[in-house]
Amino acid sequence: MGEIIWLGVLLGVGAALSVGPIFVTIVQEAATRGFQASFRVILGSATADLVLLLPALAFSWIIAQVAAASLWVGLFGALCLSYFAIEALRDARRLWHAEMAAATPLSWSFWKGVVGNLANPLTWTFWLATGTPTMLRTYELGGAMGLILFTVIWFVVASGLEALIALAISRSGNVIGPRGQAVFTSVSSIMFFALAGMLVMQSVIL
Repeated sequence: MGEIIWLGVLLGVGAALSVGPIFVTIVQEAATRGFQASFRVILGSATADLVLLLPALAFSWIIAQVAAASLWVGLFGALCLSYFAIEALRDARRLWHAEMAAATPLSWSFWKGVVGNLANPLTWTFWLATGTPTMLRTYELGGAMGLILFTVIWFVVASGLEALIALAISRSGNVIGPRGQAVFTSVSSIMFFALAGMLVMQSVIL
């Protein structure tokens, strides 16, 4: 049981702190729209993982087929990240000039989490190479209850850490002011463009 708990904690920490599209989206939403919007990104990302979790465990060959089509997944992901980058630049400009926030529905933050996760080929590769084998290992160790415990710990740790990061960034506006948050958002835009380029290169190489 101890190994199951540690596997859940380690995978959760690794997922939360890895700098990828979701991490950058959480930072950008927290800096521009506050904690509630960034938390919706976290929920959206977790929903996307749940969408992949069940077929990953039951039909790992499906994910292998999708991973083989990583070029198309990567190109779609690059387009989505490029759009996120342009949106972040607009938000940075608005913050820098202390303009009112655009009336973007909070539901869009949730879908940014879903799309940002599913459009990332590394997510599919993760489930094929890491997620599924780890889940099978926990099933061997503790059966169905061990697998459930591992999954709950993993999601709670990952989402909890992401939420703490989002809360800290959303509260930073009182310390660094709108222009400081504009800098945060500009860096997010650069990261989105960089991640989009990386996805294209990785997809072409693969």
